[in-house]
Amino acid sequence: MMVLEPILRKEDHELWLIWQRTALAHSKTQAYRRRLDRARAFAVEALSAHPDAAVMWSCGKDSTALLHLVCVDLGARVRVYAEKDDLDYPGELDYAHRLARQWELDLEILTPPVSPAQWIADNGHELQDCSDVHSRAAGLSKACFYNVVEAANARHDLVFLGLRAEESEGRRMNRIFNGVHYYKQPTKLIPNGIWTSTPIADWKGIDVFAYLAERDVEILPVYKCIALMHASEPWRVRKSWWIPGSHSRFGGAVWLRHYYPSLYRQLVQWIPAVSTVG
Repeated sequence: MMVLEPILRKEDHELWLIWQRTALAHSKTQAYRRRLDRARAFAVEALSAHPDAAVMWSCGKDSTALLHLVCVDLGARVRVYAEKDDLDYPGELDYAHRLARQWELDLEILTPPVSPAQWIADNGHELQDCSDVHSRAAGLSKACFYNVVEAANARHDLVFLGLRAEESEGRRMNRIFNGVHYYKQPTKLIPNGIWTSTPIADWKGIDVFAYLAERDVEILPVYKCIALMHASEPWRVRKSWWIPGSHSRFGGAVWLRHYYPSLYRQLVQWIPAVSTVG
């Protein structure tokens, strides 16, 4: 099926080419090579201690770089999990299968027992334009994401995550206090606890772009939607569910209307207050 969105303008394509050239230039710097070598060493250390490992792959830029590092660059034969559902951006599932074939991954697609789109349709009247739908505490995340992901993680001793400290204050503090490898205490879904490894925690956004560009790794089209809001820092495009949630107040709904008008129209049907934001 042909994917018609995002709608990329001339300025998006031009900026993307500029950033690709910038990323390739950055890949030649000593700072990048040092961070890459450290990430490799972190991943090797984690695999040596916990060979029964898995990679959690969102298909976003960071987790795709991590996945390539572990499974292609280092050649680790570990299980890869990707949670895919009906609030993903267009083309994500095809993208996951395409890279899985190309890289010969042991990929398992996780599907939530509850449709996220149906959950929004049923609960949208209770949500406000800036409601949080992405955090671990949010009802949507509880019903449609974390349970299925943690049940998969519980099958292994360690899970690799593509989390970077610069992305949020919470992740920065996690890096400071827990380091790159850390043990998560047992929970109802993970009764034995689990080790977590974040080898690219110290990478900057430009490092991720450099890694992907240097290896000619395909990236989701959503990351090329940069001219409207992210021309100077394209790595600030975040790939999660396409519902902007609390990001509406920072232009998320405007960005969605610009690049994915059909998704924006659906969002307004579910949560009419979104149309007043921006």
